[in-house]
Amino acid sequence: MSIHDTRINHPDMSSAVSLAQTLERRERARLGSRDVARRSLAGKLRIGVGTLENLIRGRAKRTDATIRDKLQALVVKELELEISRLQHELAIARQSSTRPDDDEIFEVETHLKKARAAMNSLLGKGKRNADSGIRPMPDSR
Repeated sequence: MSIHDTRINHPDMSSAVSLAQTLERRERARLGSRDVARRSLAGKLRIGVGTLENLIRGRAKRTDATIRDKLQALVVKELELEISRLQHELAIARQSSTRPDDDEIFEVETHLKKARAAMNSLLGKGKRNADSGIRPMPDSR
């Protein structure tokens, strides 16, 4: 490692970088532009665009618990919204299905159950999640 390398190899930092990159990818897919996605994310996280850019590039000198908590909470919120959208689409598919035993519907139900279980497992880990007010996902059947 050179004296000029500002990348930090710390587990908390790499976790924050990974969360920030995940959020950027999702936002970019939704909005189409990297710059617009970064501005949108910075606004949602209530941090500066430059801070977010440095974090995404792995060049932030430090990251505090508040930013990591905001990143994690936003990822959880985004995943919960996606699960809700998929549950809605599944309900529509069930109503419009000509055969109630369509293999695709059962496959989607299985994947949603796994996603819900993984989300509940994630939400059950750590004291920060309990303190953040985020609740486990209900089983919506």
